[in-house]
Amino acid sequence: MKKIFLISTILFLVQLNVFAQNKLPKNLKQVVMYLDKDCPDSIKIQIKNTHQDSLIYTVYPFAKTKPYKDYKTIFNWTSENGNPKITKYLDKKGVFDNHSNVLLYSFKQYLVNGKIKEKDIINNYIKLQKQLDDKNKIKYITDTINKIYIPKNLEDCFVQINTFWNDSIKAKVKTLEENEFTGKVHLGFGMWMRNNWQLWGGSRLSKYFNNLNIYHPDDMSGIILVSYHRHLNNKEVRLEEQVKYYQDYWENSKKNELKAKTESFSKYKIGDTLKFSYPKGFVSKEQEDKYDNDICTAKGIITERNEKDFLIKVKIIETCDKKGIVYYDNGDDIIYDPKTRRSSKPPKRIIKKIKHNKEQWFDYKSWEPVE
Repeated sequence: MKKIFLISTILFLVQLNVFAQNKLPKNLKQVVMYLDKDCPDSIKIQIKNTHQDSLIYTVYPFAKTKPYKDYKTIFNWTSENGNPKITKYLDKKGVFDNHSNVLLYSFKQYLVNGKIKEKDIINNYIKLQKQLDDKNKIKYITDTINKIYIPKNLEDCFVQINTFWNDSIKAKVKTLEENEFTGKVHLGFGMWMRNNWQLWGGSRLSKYFNNLNIYHPDDMSGIILVSYHRHLNNKEVRLEEQVKYYQDYWENSKKNELKAKTESFSKYKIGDTLKFSYPKGFVSKEQEDKYDNDICTAKGIITERNEKDFLIKVKIIETCDKKGIVYYDNGDDIIYDPKTRRSSKPPKRIIKKIKHNKEQWFDYKSWEPVE
């Protein structure tokens, strides 16, 4: 009897542990529903009692103590290779940063109030994002951010690194092979540069590299480290050669991405039945509830393909609501005005719907094959 109980307990814990991996939320309501089942009580209490500004420190990767530092569900959902459904959902709503914070704050609201106001949460983070954007307008011209001097160009980086490292360290660096040196310091000193010289957040140094058509912080720090090692060894830096290496790398990446997109699109055949992913939202609360609870999902059949623009024409065969489905909504669009240098929402909101038995062109990613 004890063995049976022990086995049952282990199976329950295993199922609980993989719950959030098997269930990938598509919106904030699903996020809190899944987390409520997945998150241990001790972590729920911590999240519930933590101020909004510090929520990121209650779970992996910023929590320092157990069990909090071992709870990776939210990180797994929002990391680069995580759950594209929730990150794309937030992006489409206009929240491009702080995805983990949004999920944690939503869960906190759920734990405190028993429900969430999704629209209010989204709007709050859009406002926060704008405040940070306004605050950061000067970051591309100032020479100091967070009390740390920001180099203005590559040569200035050499000057700063020389002040950081004494002669014995520089002598050691000179003896290392170029690849060995960059490999050793990429995650240590390289990370310090990327974070403190604001290569991620933006600075006059990142702008310097942007003007060279170098945009990824890892590429920037790589060029700095390689160039410094060559400078220290009285070798030619060959900056143009380094820049071309990274430009070629990203050009090949784009080609590979296009190839992958083409292969993905090729799976969408005329006559195939698809299910709708509601990228522009729902026509009603009832339709949303049916989707969230896997009761009903809109479906359609491919009638035409546009391979150049990766579009498919779909005939709607199921809408889960007599009002149809939303295929266009500019409510979350942001329009940039180059004259005023300001971004704003469209002056008039336009929502377009399509009903049962009608046809419409869609981005193929708006639909998923029925398995």
